[in-house]
Amino acid sequence: MTTHSRRHAAAVLAGTLLLGALSLPVERMDAQESSEGSYELGLWKRLNATDLLYVPIAVTRKDEVDHAEGLFGVSYVWNLDEPLSVRAGYRYSWELTDSDGAEPYREHRLVAEANARPTWGARAEFQNRTRFELRWIDAVPSWRLRERVLAGRKVALKRQMVLTPYGTFEASFDSRYHTINRLRASVGAATRFNPHVMLDTYFARQRDTRSDASQLQSFGMTLNLTY
Repeated sequence: MTTHSRRHAAAVLAGTLLLGALSLPVERMDAQESSEGSYELGLWKRLNATDLLYVPIAVTRKDEVDHAEGLFGVSYVWNLDEPLSVRAGYRYSWELTDSDGAEPYREHRLVAEANARPTWGARAEFQNRTRFELRWIDAVPSWRLRERVLAGRKVALKRQMVLTPYGTFEASFDSRYHTINRLRASVGAATRFNPHVMLDTYFARQRDTRSDASQLQSFGMTLNLTY
């Protein structure tokens, strides 16, 4: 495949993901919708030329109800800058708001994932991520498999700044329901100011057949610091 063909294919895929993100439809007019905002700080520590330690800290708040969740985790990342990278770690989520006498939500999660990044030219960005999560939600074990594709294009700005508009599509299989219950599409832009600072903002639409709010729209922002 020539460089021109690779770039054309990446542009087509990115456009497809963009259309999918904007058109995840509400199938029924009475379907219950929800919206949320997610704000995350990602800390990356380089251990050697290829491996890193990653610590995410996040807060997610739903707009319709007074509900917020926190997240904290740690992961070891092998070969982040190579075409194939592997990540393994732990994440803990908990309810930040009062639950009116009910047992507050708690989740422990072991995470393993593989990321494949084919080389499609210097400006094209393509990634396929396969993530397996072993979960304990309120002490009840389950597991989830998440498959996500991402396509984008890098745009060089002044000095060291690089802007990467992108689109993603993800499908999730949950062992609690024995089915693919969640589809999620998003569009966003990652701005790398220098080798140490990157800001990622995105808008997502999600459909979950097993959630009280079957349709979810989400705005998110992630600040990544690498040192």
